[in-house]
Amino acid sequence: MTRKAVAKSESLLVKQTSDGLHLANSILWLDAQDSGDLSFLSSATVAHQPRVPQVIATEETVKILEALRKKPQALVCQYNRPFSIGRLRMELLPSGCVLGGASLYLETDKGRLLYAPQLQPHRVSTVRQMQLKRAYTLILGASQPDPNYVLPNRKKEKERLLEAALACLARGQDPLVLCDQVATAQELTKLFCDTGLAVAVHETIFKLNNVYEAYGSKLGPYSRYNRRHTRQKVMIFPLPGRRGWPLRAVLPQGPLLVVDGTAEESLPPSPYSDVVGRFVIASSCDGTEIREIITAVSPRELYVFGPYAKRYVDELQGICPVIRPLFPNDQPTLF
Repeated sequence: MTRKAVAKSESLLVKQTSDGLHLANSILWLDAQDSGDLSFLSSATVAHQPRVPQVIATEETVKILEALRKKPQALVCQYNRPFSIGRLRMELLPSGCVLGGASLYLETDKGRLLYAPQLQPHRVSTVRQMQLKRAYTLILGASQPDPNYVLPNRKKEKERLLEAALACLARGQDPLVLCDQVATAQELTKLFCDTGLAVAVHETIFKLNNVYEAYGSKLGPYSRYNRRHTRQKVMIFPLPGRRGWPLRAVLPQGPLLVVDGTAEESLPPSPYSDVVGRFVIASSCDGTEIREIITAVSPRELYVFGPYAKRYVDELQGICPVIRPLFPNDQPTLF
């Protein structure tokens, strides 16, 4: 039998597998796509095509998935409304990253756990601000590559992006902004519209923008991109190669402004390599912010998973009594 990495909180066990995490001796999985009977989905950005019989998610997450033609069987839950399934007492907390994004606070008679795969501490006008609760065990996702790297200031990066777009328009060019189609695209739609610029977005982003607006995020007078009729506008398209958007997708002509959510660059394929500006508008916390989050939660045990888990654990030693990485099959990721 294959061993799996295990986090233990007093007798409360969480096992890392190749398909999400599993709360041992229960029906609950965390961000699993295919495994088990019941899985908590932290956001639409982690859900590829969930096929578990039932998911726990916010209504907003379900609506985003439906806009992307994914329709899971969902137990819809609201933020800050505790509920129980058997011996499990749960509450969804806003993660601050994306509309409907949530962390899971879990209580049993054996311990308190906060599962927070992605957190964004900065106030973003299009989503609910991040919330935390103290817990004995904290499980974090490591999505930024370097726990010691301080990410660029989000406000200054957005100002720099806006200046670059205005410069393109002043030259009679239509700037093409490439970014993640969920969360970042909506934030940038609002940024450009609030400045009074004409904005045209890719069809998928148009559908996702409509979901955001249905839940109170007024993004502005954007339009759906049309190859024949769109002129003198800022165009917002998904980064090629992300979430089913083809790596060699046909893009409109125009100077490229690439927006990344992490410090790692997303390089477009060679036909679209004429990038005139690159910007980092973080989709999750950096190393300094993650330390502040750990202090706020005040865990006795900290477990980190994701592609950079070992690096984070090495750098965060001493921040709480127990800190360990979680790896599928108990094998460290090579990087």
